[in-house]
Amino acid sequence: MSWLVYCNVSCGMNMLRAERSLAELFGLSLPDSVGYRSKKYLMSLYRSLNAEILKSVLAGPILHIDETTVSLRKQRGYVWVLTSIDKAYYFYKPTREGSFLQELLAGFHGVLISDFFTAYDSLNCEQQKCLVHLIREIDDDLFRNPLDLELKGLAQEFGVVLRTIIETVDRRGLKSRFLRKHKRVAMRYLRSVAKAKYMSALAIKYQKRFQKSGGKLFTFLEHDGVPWNNNNAEHAIKLFAKYRRNVDGYFTERTLQEYLVLATVFETCAFNNVDVLKFMLTKETTLEGLMMMAGRTSEDWLPLKPTQDPHPDVPDHLAS
Repeated sequence: MSWLVYCNVSCGMNMLRAERSLAELFGLSLPDSVGYRSKKYLMSLYRSLNAEILKSVLAGPILHIDETTVSLRKQRGYVWVLTSIDKAYYFYKPTREGSFLQELLAGFHGVLISDFFTAYDSLNCEQQKCLVHLIREIDDDLFRNPLDLELKGLAQEFGVVLRTIIETVDRRGLKSRFLRKHKRVAMRYLRSVAKAKYMSALAIKYQKRFQKSGGKLFTFLEHDGVPWNNNNAEHAIKLFAKYRRNVDGYFTERTLQEYLVLATVFETCAFNNVDVLKFMLTKETTLEGLMMMAGRTSEDWLPLKPTQDPHPDVPDHLAS
């Protein structure tokens, strides 16, 4: 059962190919549908671990979030992912309407890291917008509009501010005592953009973006261990996007939910360098057991309080 589910969920094989590999490699020929029943059975074993992972993610000092589309047989919906530094949690919603986030994140008291989707704006927590996402958008617009001097000037000034900050991150890590000094320059840049009189439609678009997001672009300067990008969630959502290539449109809501429970466990294993197949073969079904396989004690993996330094024993130049 572990082999079939590992091949299907973690390696992206369809179940028929996974069953064929079992026959060819181990000489085990199975009746029809055994693979799908195995997947359902293992999903039921990991439901409690799935809930533990969600609880741990929401108890942490930072939370990454992202979403992507999925096609079911009779409808279209969205797969969302929440990640911390070392855990990932996937879930499905039939629409992109973000009102459910208020209830889901009601107990979260850390910093939320996200893209610029408007559903996140109303959440009652500190937020850091993904600067990599913003940089990509600006670069794309500059590439398509190389003669837009106002946009070019806005982007160059933004780049100067960011380069100085990232140099400090590279030397000192994500530590507020070294990053706070950049807050004044960052706020000065935001004020200068807000006061500028642009004629370019693209420059005006980014002026409004900067005005709307404001300090959410630079929240990480005031906290220890808060990234300025949403790489964790984007990496996790790409795992689903890769699996989706071969099965989009074939999901039912039940089979998608089965996959997402297993993906939550497997991606959390990956975040902690735990071999997925070996983890399944241990028959372990607790978060503590998973973390012990990663060589970590409860003191290592229980969520840090937001005021704690996430790298207390790591030299400054390595703690990024």
